[in-house]
Parts: sequence; structure tokens; C-alpha cells
Amino acid sequence: MDPVTLSLASIRETKQDRLMRYLRAWAYYKAEEYLDELGKEYIKERKLFQHMRRVFGYVTQVVDTDVRFVMKRRLSVESKPEFEEDILTIWERSNFQAEKYKLVRYGANLGDAYLIVQDVSDNSTVVAPRIIVANTEDMDIITEPDDQTVVIQAIQEYGFYDEDGRPHRRKWVYYPDRIERYTDDRMDEGFPRPHPFGEVPVIHIKAIDIGEQWGLCSWHNVQGQLDEVNELGSYMNRILLRYADPTLIATGVNPGEKPVFRKGINQDNVYFLPQNADMKVLEYQGSVLSDVIAMIDRIADNIKDQLPELSLAKIREQSGLSGYAVSLHAADFIAKVEELRGNFANGIEWANALALRAIRRSNAPLEEFKNTIVFESILPQDRESTLRAWQIERDLGILSRREMLRRDGLTEEEIDTRLQEVEQDQAVTGFGLERLGALIDQAAAAGAGETAGAGEA
Repeated sequence: MDPVTLSLASIRETKQDRLMRYLRAWAYYKAEEYLDELGKEYIKERKLFQHMRRVFGYVTQVVDTDVRFVMKRRLSVESKPEFEEDILTIWERSNFQAEKYKLVRYGANLGDAYLIVQDVSDNSTVVAPRIIVANTEDMDIITEPDDQTVVIQAIQEYGFYDEDGRPHRRKWVYYPDRIERYTDDRMDEGFPRPHPFGEVPVIHIKAIDIGEQWGLCSWHNVQGQLDEVNELGSYMNRILLRYADPTLIATGVNPGEKPVFRKGINQDNVYFLPQNADMKVLEYQGSVLSDVIAMIDRIADNIKDQLPELSLAKIREQSGLSGYAVSLHAADFIAKVEELRGNFANGIEWANALALRAIRRSNAPLEEFKNTIVFESILPQDRESTLRAWQIERDLGILSRREMLRRDGLTEEEIDTRLQEVEQDQAVTGFGLERLGALIDQAAAAGAGETAGAGEA
């Protein structure tokens, strides 16, 4: 291998670089800007902050949209009945229906999310697992060199304050057979502690998985443009102060008057102008900043066209769209949500299987504890279009009423009850009130005919 290729292959992202990337992503999510104090009031008057926040606000909108549509209101699981009952108990213990939003928010914004499976039981003969959504910034994993899907060690490290307000550092180290905990680099009492999960109980979820060590955030395709906006806006002052070629312009100077130039004690140049005169830097009043703002606005428009989550706003602006038309507009968004759902579902199913195996004190492969995460539909169903399609199938003779109800998710018992109710309603409608009204009308008509016949006789 040539030296250039070897050097490129040996490049690895250090933990510090990854943390800095996470910090920048959170700053974009919070729509923060990085302007220094020099000339801040001037740039504020030109509303540079407003333009930068508009661009960074797209990150917030994209991430929050992903969170809502990936998880929707409720998660459910399909598995063997005894597995399903245990999983729902674990989720209840973990408050997972609420924590799932945090899980996707970390993954969508930072690219990586982590689940930790813990045993919270004090009884060595009973296992009571729970699933924790860890802070992505706190986690670091070490994988098998030849197989990145095998985790050989996971480290969780964060700071905290004790009751006296003194800072400390906490470090958890997860191994396939035990857990170690350190406080200020000293192992805590009661550790190392064995765990019943049979492998490192930390699951790394990559929001967008491209086969690398770390995942990509859901807005990775516009990250370079966001960095450009950040650099332009953040260092606009320094660009003006250091690299501009400023020209001084005096206003309010009467013809024939000249500024008086003197040397100050500190050898600085000092200009004395009449009382109503003023002097400004022409470059600041020129087109440098306005051109940058115009460029930021063009970048914002370009980003808006590239992020499928923002297509929902375009759909809201158009009224009267059919369900099929909405699906076409949101096709890229639907595909993206399905990809995210697949990656997050794999991680959650893995955590569920670890917990199920530990509860049963089993050494069986995780495949024996298979479970499937079931999500709600991404977009609301167009009921009218669905019924119209079913009616066409019914008219063609290829769809029965019972099959329609099956497609609605009814069980066979519920279908029998529903059909019986419909038949009863049809009986009342067809042979009840309407039939009674018809008989009354018929009798009245017959009576009128008999009266007419008697008169003729």
C-alpha cells in the first residue's frame, strides 16, 4: 500500500473531535450564533442574527419532525404472548413510551443514540431489566477490530456535583460479564458487579447507517452549507476588521473646511471634525455585509429544497390535494422515515431480546427471543380514497364485505358482530319504517279507488 493511501486509511476520528461535532450539532439545533463582541450592535442592526437563525432553525424543524413521525404517539410490539407481556412490563418500568422521543432526538441530531439495559433488581435470583436512553455525548464504545457489530467494551463518562457542590467525575465501564464504576478515577465500593445479559448491555443505534463506526445525522446532506453560514456569520466582524480595505468618509463638513490632523501622545492618528460632522468607515456602509446576508438567504432556500422534512410545509400551502398527491409530495420524506424507523427498531428489538433472555436466565441465541416493533402509519390514511378503491373491487366481484373489515383490522368475532348489526339495520330500513310507510300509501291508494268506484255506481 502506498504511503498516501496508508495515511488516509489510518485516519480515525478522535473522541474529542466527535464531541466537538456533537456540540456544533446541538448549537445548530438550538439556533445559536457565534458572534464576538466587536461590532455586535452594528451587525445586530443589520439583522444578521435573524438570517442565521432562519437557517439553523431548519435543523430544529427537521429533527423535531423526524422525532414525531418516526415514533408517533404509541409504540407496540409483536412477539410470542409471554414475550410481549414481559416487554410491555419492561417498557413500563423504563417509561420507554416517553423516552423514545429522546432516543430519536439524539439519533436524528447527532447521528448516534445508545440504549443501556440494566438490572434494577436487588434479588440475585430475580432479574428486573429496564431500558435507559443514554446521553450520546457521554458514551464511547470499543468494537471488535474485525467486526464492528460486536461491542467488547462500552464507557459512559459524565460530571456531577455532590451535596456540598463539589464537582466529581463518574465513569461506568460495561464488559460482557461485569460492570465497573469509578468516581474520580477510583473504583466505587461494590464494584465490579456481574450482570446477567451475556454481552455488553449497550446498544449503539446509528440514525443513518452507512457502515462506518458512527452514524450520520438526519440533516447530514446540508451540514456543509450550515457550516458555511456559521463561518460567514460568526466571523463577519473579523472579516470586516481584518481583511476589508476601509475608506473613511466624512459627512457634515462644509466646503473649505478640512479635518485637522494631529499626532496624539500615543502616536495614534486623531481627526478633529466640526461639531455637526461625522466620519464613518465606508466599507461598513457598503455592500460587504449585505452581500453576505443575500448569500445566506440563498443558502437557506437551497437547504429548504434539499430536506424532505420541509416538504410538509409545501403540502400545507396547497389545499384540495388527494391522498395520492400528498404521498407523491412526501415520497422522499416517507422513505427517510422508514429508513430511520428500521435502524431504531433494530436497536430496540435487540434491547428487548437481551432483557427477555436475562429474565429467563437463558443462554439461547437472541434469535430465540425475536420481537418486532410496530409503528403507526406515517401519514394519516385517506379514508375516502380507500373506500372508493374498495368499492371498485367490490363491484368487480373480487372483494367481500368480510375482507373489507379484515383490512380495517377487525377480528373474526368483531366482524361477525359488525355484519350482524348491519343486517339488522338493513332489515329495519328495508322492511320496517320504509315498508310500513309504503303499505300505508298503498292502502290509502286502494281506499281512494274503492270510493271512486262506488260513486260511479
